[in-house]
Amino acid sequence: MSGARSGGRRPVVAALDDALEVVTDGAVIGIGGAVTAGHPMALVRGIARRGVRDLTVVAPVGGIEVDLLIAAGCVSTVVGAYVGVEVVAAVGPVFRRAVERGSVAVVELDEAHVLLGLRAAAQKLPFLPWRGGVGTSFPQLNPGLVAFDDPVRGEPLLAIPALELDVALVYSEIADEFGNAQPVGTGNMDGLLGAAAEKVVLQVDRIVATEEIRRYPERTLFWRDTAVVRAPFGTHPYSNGWMTADEQHLRDFVRAAKEGEEAVDAYLRRHVLDAEDNDAYLEEVGIRRLTSLLV
Repeated sequence: MSGARSGGRRPVVAALDDALEVVTDGAVIGIGGAVTAGHPMALVRGIARRGVRDLTVVAPVGGIEVDLLIAAGCVSTVVGAYVGVEVVAAVGPVFRRAVERGSVAVVELDEAHVLLGLRAAAQKLPFLPWRGGVGTSFPQLNPGLVAFDDPVRGEPLLAIPALELDVALVYSEIADEFGNAQPVGTGNMDGLLGAAAEKVVLQVDRIVATEEIRRYPERTLFWRDTAVVRAPFGTHPYSNGWMTADEQHLRDFVRAAKEGEEAVDAYLRRHVLDAEDNDAYLEEVGIRRLTSLLV
């Protein structure tokens, strides 16, 4: 493949801990996935182990990755439309407790607002206009949403400010060594998260030859400054294109989160802090449990 590497391209595959060095105290990070699918959990657990502080987390439709980072003391602000586990927990228990105590701030948006904010950042615009939310209490909940009159038609609109990210953490089932990703399905808002970020850390299950990527060019996502991290089964306990979500594990986490800080700390020690890497985490979960999730 030496010829394929010429022309300015270079491999961007990195070890997980090395790739996460771009996530520093006070950073604004975006986390991909949606509800119970496609969250880059191996990266999230890596951040929690590193003990990064004062993060602003943009999670369009977040789940236990937000709860986990809050429990690890990493988060000061959450930006997004939802944090929960669908039928398992309507609202993330750790997230709820932190917001009620005032230890974590929330920037209220709906999903369309998140999408517009990411798109504005990707286009290097200060904001994009949107009708959704006009006449509602959203501007009171989030003063960053500014009502204005369209200068062309005079219609009332909201200005949705750009959501500029320092780092986006996203997942794809496969990518090549140059960072060309091909997620199964839509990839949710991951493409926009990457486009809105200065740097991208891409978690994948498999690194494949560029020739395999070229077979389906229409499926490809690519960002300008990307590190690729191989982490098989790394979305666990969430689903991806090859495995279902581990509902029992999600329930176990939520039960611990509802019990309180002592139970959550025990979960963190067992599944995050004492598991030095993704392989150690998978050993703790167990091969039989993991293979039972394959589709």
